[in-house]
Amino acid sequence: MAVTRGEAGAQRSKQILAPARRLLIDLCNCGKPAGPSRPRCRCVNVLDTPINTPDLAIYSQAEQTANGALPSWDNPDIITNDWGPFSLRLEAEVKVRNLSATTSAANALVHFYTSPFGIGTRRQLRLTRVVSVGRSQQVQLLFPLHQEVLGGDPRVGVHVVIEHPTDRRKTNNAGSQVHDGGYTSESGRAFNVGIPIFNDSGVSRPFQLSVLPTDLLATITPSTHAFAPFEQIVANLHIEVPNFLSGTPANEIARAVTVVARVSGGEMIGGATRLLRINN
Repeated sequence: MAVTRGEAGAQRSKQILAPARRLLIDLCNCGKPAGPSRPRCRCVNVLDTPINTPDLAIYSQAEQTANGALPSWDNPDIITNDWGPFSLRLEAEVKVRNLSATTSAANALVHFYTSPFGIGTRRQLRLTRVVSVGRSQQVQLLFPLHQEVLGGDPRVGVHVVIEHPTDRRKTNNAGSQVHDGGYTSESGRAFNVGIPIFNDSGVSRPFQLSVLPTDLLATITPSTHAFAPFEQIVANLHIEVPNFLSGTPANEIARAVTVVARVSGGEMIGGATRLLRINN
């Protein structure tokens, strides 16, 4: 029979509290209605309920994958770009939530990184903020983008990592946004997108690239590559918009194509998402 997360927490709490309960019984006859109490003993009730902790969260590609959902690198909790045209904002807007209904999170660390657009590209820590988030609350944080980022490729990687010493779950503490975007009136209905793929490792590793399911026609080339240490290539994502998807400037159709890279053992290296506004 499957054990839920709550049941598992209760079981762990009982295992931790069991030695204390046995000690009270042995030394003070606590819990024995018929047993005489001993001098200088004070019996207390040891609760069975698990210890409450906060659950800080951001949209996490790792959590989505672990739960069997399709991840996107157009992160709903990270906003970096405006449309019309697709361009970088001066600041990145980041949403951090506390999913716990019982416990606030004080003095959490929110680390903000940027990286060149691509999969596996190296990250640089830009800023760390200290925040407190109440029960079932969320906060909006603004992180300025540095001049070398604003003056470069409008496609940029943004990565957020949350730290708190008593956080309940770690799988939802890190999320990334790595995306590109455009209109079909600019790119056409059949076009290519170059995606840098970097092996940030001192050992050779084979990567497998795949396109997640979509109603657009999309292929990635190459689909496999044996990377040398610290090698980078540019993979070609080819996208075609089928005829049944037809939009107008007043009635755009939004679509996305996501590419995921994994090593041969299945471990996910990362991904990138191409956003498309179909307006013709």
